[in-house]
Amino acid sequence: MIDIKKLEGEFSNLLEGWIVLIETSAEKSFETGLASIKILTDKNYNGVIVSASRPYVNLVSIYQQNNIDIKKISIIDCISKSQKADLEADNVMFLENVSDLTNISLSIGKYIKTIPGKKFIFVDSITTMLIHNKPKVFSRFIHGILTRMRLNGVSGLLISLEDETNREVRAEIAQLCDKVIKV
Repeated sequence: MIDIKKLEGEFSNLLEGWIVLIETSAEKSFETGLASIKILTDKNYNGVIVSASRPYVNLVSIYQQNNIDIKKISIIDCISKSQKADLEADNVMFLENVSDLTNISLSIGKYIKTIPGKKFIFVDSITTMLIHNKPKVFSRFIHGILTRMRLNGVSGLLISLEDETNREVRAEIAQLCDKVIKV
């Protein structure tokens, strides 16, 4: 079980435009991400979810069950299209696959321009994205995304599986974050 109050406390003293890496176990990964998104949307953040581990239909259903305002989020679904799933929906962009880093980056940029108010980007699994991308290429991609977020005052949350992420990539990401939280 995730201690939501503790997690909320970890987010409390961060300056606008913060970037946080959450390292957790595979068993707690989804629940931690879900709790984080709930905390942020309850604090009037609007966000972009980059989903490398669950399809849009599944996410929206779970978000609704957990009283997450889905009008406050847009999803970049990197799974459904490759699985030939139904691709009709609002507030979602279906991409070919998790290794389509260029289109992921362009999609994030497109959504961020249209989102009002306080903004966040949530990457649901650094570890999953690394399965589909070469570490050096992924490091450049994530460095570019995080730098753009900083320049535009967009907050960010990245989930990584503890002890499962490439050490060099983890070090690159951690040095660009304001905080690394272990859950």
